[in-house]
Amino acid sequence: MAAKIDKKELLEPDKLQIFFLNVRTFVEKHRKRIYAGAGFLLLVILLAGGLYLYQIHYETTAGKIYNRVFEAAAKANPSSGNSAALKGYNDLINQYPRSNAAVTAYYRLGNLYFNQREFDAAIGAYQYFIKKSPPENDLITLAYGGMGACHEAKKDFKRALESYEGALKSSTASSFEAINFSNIARIYEAMNNPAKAVEFYRKALGKTTDPFMTLYLKRKISILG
Repeated sequence: MAAKIDKKELLEPDKLQIFFLNVRTFVEKHRKRIYAGAGFLLLVILLAGGLYLYQIHYETTAGKIYNRVFEAAAKANPSSGNSAALKGYNDLINQYPRSNAAVTAYYRLGNLYFNQREFDAAIGAYQYFIKKSPPENDLITLAYGGMGACHEAKKDFKRALESYEGALKSSTASSFEAINFSNIARIYEAMNNPAKAVEFYRKALGKTTDPFMTLYLKRKISILG
């Protein structure tokens, strides 16, 4: 049975109609401001969408150039390949400096400069890569290692040790512990500190499963210990 509606309710104005009437009155009163606000909001949405699409295009294009340079260098012989890769990576960095591909290109440049014994240029490239990369990047440990190798080649053992210790402290160091420990041990050996060298050679031995590295480490420990 339907609920009985009394006379008072029949005489009262419809609340929903009153609500829409108030909304309509407000809109008519503030029409220009509403249109301006809606236009501004639409502009913001369009700009944000445009920037997002531009960034995707920017990163995609940079990534294609990086892959092209990397693949070409891998197929070429070392002498011509290195020169072409140096030019390719530098061109990429100049054209797309804010891209993720450009950051990785600095790591590749570090390796190329090291191979050409341009140690200062290599150190600069590795440092920039480490500075711009997220901490979880797997290549950070290797970049620290490359930087350490540059300092070691320059006989700057103090900075070499700092770099190798940086590799050991990086968030992805667990995959390279044996190498990092061995590098540190070698520097202590070069610095005439056999006790510390043996300590780190033993740590490296405890982390490696490579039979050739195992023999090398045992030999070092036997000689120094």
